[in-house]
Amino acid sequence: MRARDRWQKGHRPLICVAVALCLGWTMGWAAPPPLKYAEDRAPSSLNPIYADDMYSERASELIFERLIGFDKVQKPAPMLATKWVVGEDKKSITMTLRQGVKWHDGEAFTAQDVDFTIKMMTSQRSQIADRYLAQIIKKVTVSDPHTILIEFKKALSKPERWFQFKIIPKHRFKSGMVTRTDYFSQKPFGTGIFQFNKWDGRKIILRRNSSHWGPKKTKLSGATLQIIPDKNIQVEVLRYGGIDAIIRVRPKDLPTFERDQNVRLYPYSTNDWWYIGLNHKGVFRDRGVREAFVYALDRESLRSAHLGDGQVISGPFSPNDPLYNFSITPRSQDAEKAGQLLDSAGWKKAGEFRKKGGKTLKVRMVLPKSKDSYKPLVLGIQGELRKVGVDVELVWLNDAAWSREIFIKKGFDMTLHIWNFDDLSTIYPLFHSRGSRNYIGYKSKEVDNLLRKATLTTDPVIYKAIYGKLHKILHDEVPYIFLWSLTNYSSVVSRVEKVTIHPFNYFHYVSEWRKRVAE
Repeated sequence: MRARDRWQKGHRPLICVAVALCLGWTMGWAAPPPLKYAEDRAPSSLNPIYADDMYSERASELIFERLIGFDKVQKPAPMLATKWVVGEDKKSITMTLRQGVKWHDGEAFTAQDVDFTIKMMTSQRSQIADRYLAQIIKKVTVSDPHTILIEFKKALSKPERWFQFKIIPKHRFKSGMVTRTDYFSQKPFGTGIFQFNKWDGRKIILRRNSSHWGPKKTKLSGATLQIIPDKNIQVEVLRYGGIDAIIRVRPKDLPTFERDQNVRLYPYSTNDWWYIGLNHKGVFRDRGVREAFVYALDRESLRSAHLGDGQVISGPFSPNDPLYNFSITPRSQDAEKAGQLLDSAGWKKAGEFRKKGGKTLKVRMVLPKSKDSYKPLVLGIQGELRKVGVDVELVWLNDAAWSREIFIKKGFDMTLHIWNFDDLSTIYPLFHSRGSRNYIGYKSKEVDNLLRKATLTTDPVIYKAIYGKLHKILHDEVPYIFLWSLTNYSSVVSRVEKVTIHPFNYFHYVSEWRKRVAE
């Protein structure tokens, strides 16, 4: 499992300037033309093992490749591994690697690169937030340059699912160790259909890898990531030809694109879900207070008013996830019950806000500035909590400062956040007392025991049963305020054809995309 987080008012003159600048891109196109897409902010890293946000994940998808990919019906398909054989006891897998593959610097891809990538993904020294491979891999043996044997600590029912991570080149790390601060994170070398060219201010420019091994050579000359924090400007730049795609369309912009014959909307489902993180070292140590906050919010109305289609969730899974427990019904808004719970916790109404021992019930909600397009949603949350006597202070920080405040300093009471999961949706890092992503300080011996049992079982039926029980416990315990999972839409100009979007890995099929040359 890789859990990844994902996260704007435009002034008309700025929009016009941005459109004018971006329209300049369309002059003098070469054939075949590049693909140009917008992101709200820059990737935090172009090294895929540190791709902890979806901006980084999408960019690395264009540069790097996996051992095993996906076909159009989401079944495992050869990529850097041409075939694999699972041991009879399901405790090992032998992979035959593709020959003739070159890294972008011309060096040959071999089994040593796979061995190195696995070592880096399991080593504590690499400081990866989620070392999920360490849970399952016992030993790696390189038989020859194109054959590798991987032994597991336990039998796995579908081991292919664990080998869809991206491979990095061993020879680019002379020290034998990978760190977040390596220059490689800003100037990467992969084996993918595009290779890094330059990072120029708010643009990351990739060019076509002319030496790519694939039988389906891309018809795109490259790809350009344009960083446009303002969603209003994104819309205008797309409509006037400066970019080809907006990854995630705001619900308010859907009608605009539906009326535009030059733009197509592509729905795509993900395993992401939204939540409000609660710091358990403060007022939220009291489960009754946490539950009161859930009852104070009309999550359905907040979602439909500010975000569009989706579904309120009762626990830490998207309804698209087979582990979601549909027998657990989300709490509905009940302001009276919220007040009763706060009364029981000693927070009594004293004027507009509640007090306890002379102290006002005030919570600090810390948010990243890159999410300021969600201000109306956040103000809605603030308003509904105010109605039950809670004073919510909103603190907006730049992304780096927000990350430090939340994950390092723990200087918050609440934060709005999103988790995005692939199909290995273990929640161990989020809710185990020693989990690498448990930044809220949640502790439960029962949850710890169940998560440990889930890592030990090899029976998928038992695994699902354990997670069904975990879903119920976490719904009852309210470590987070679980919010919703959304239906996402991407807008792509009609001159880009043969577009297929993978549910979790947006650009997985980009080699098939085509772009007509401007007339």
